[in-house]
Amino acid sequence: MAGAVKCSVQPSAEAVRCSTDPPQPIGKTAAQVRPSPGVNGALRIWGLPVKWASLVLLTFVTTWTIFAIKLARRSSQTYLNSSVVLVSELLKFGFSFSFLALETKSFGLARRALWVECRYHFLAMLKLGVPGLAYTIQNNLIFLSVDLLSAAVQQVTYQLKILTAALLSVLMLGRTVGVKKWVALFVLVAGVMLVQVPRDLSDGAMAERSAWAVGRGLVGFLAALGACFASGFGGVYMEMVLKGSGTSIWLRNAQLAVFGAVTALAGVVSQDLPKLRQAGLLQGYTAQVWLMAFTVALGGLLVAAVLKYADNLLRQFSTAISVILTTALSAWVLHDITLDIMFGVGTALTIGATFMYSGLLDQFLPSWMLR
Repeated sequence: MAGAVKCSVQPSAEAVRCSTDPPQPIGKTAAQVRPSPGVNGALRIWGLPVKWASLVLLTFVTTWTIFAIKLARRSSQTYLNSSVVLVSELLKFGFSFSFLALETKSFGLARRALWVECRYHFLAMLKLGVPGLAYTIQNNLIFLSVDLLSAAVQQVTYQLKILTAALLSVLMLGRTVGVKKWVALFVLVAGVMLVQVPRDLSDGAMAERSAWAVGRGLVGFLAALGACFASGFGGVYMEMVLKGSGTSIWLRNAQLAVFGAVTALAGVVSQDLPKLRQAGLLQGYTAQVWLMAFTVALGGLLVAAVLKYADNLLRQFSTAISVILTTALSAWVLHDITLDIMFGVGTALTIGATFMYSGLLDQFLPSWMLR
């Protein structure tokens, strides 16, 4: 039985050499793959080392994604959320395969690497269907929550994915969570609760509207919470079962995109088949909708790039900056939220909890919390 194809560039010959090794199980996740020594210094984007360039791009794309969804919905009321999820998965496959071709220096080698995985490791590759399904559900729920919540509230609430990932790690991987992380998770929940507290419910003239807003906000919160659980489950599942050889991160993303597209197609058929028959898959698509689909596709790949070329701690900085930017733009550009002390404290607690959980505040914490 043929094995996995490994390709390398020989500097002296400027050629790509491939060898076939015995079949191995699905390889490392994005968080486990690290560049070889010297990569960070050699690769540059816009004159910046690749890790800093990827962080800047991730911060921008994470912030922009929420607004892209808002602007797309304002430009068109008829496009299907399930359709956008499918299109974004197809775009993600195209991007991943292109990066794989750049990594192997050849479209032929990239195609062969993907074929070998599909042909000889098919049963092992089927394991990717579970996180692929989880991430597809996550994307659909994110679209729903963004439709129902303000950009800032959705972004802060979505940080509960740290809590769900921690709880699922304990349940599925048998890990222990230290005192510091439990405190951080408690602070995180407190921060999100402050952000979610309904405003202006005491005004009698606004009672009916407030009741409608509370119901809408509750559905949006539950959608965001469901997205957090889907995100946490997908990540923990990949860490639990998809360990082994150091398979290319772009090859793994291409495979995930294939399964994501299949499950997204099933979602389109199950949710919107009558509308699909009436007006087609791309109904209601405007330039803003296409931009949103590209943004969603790029977002997942940038997370993988940050974990590959930088580390998870730097990613937390990107997350915190994105929350701050989203809050500011939500208040000053979209005008869909009024900032008050309670929202500010909740956002600050959420960002602080993120830093505490990731270890960025260890030097300021008492020793008993670091056990």
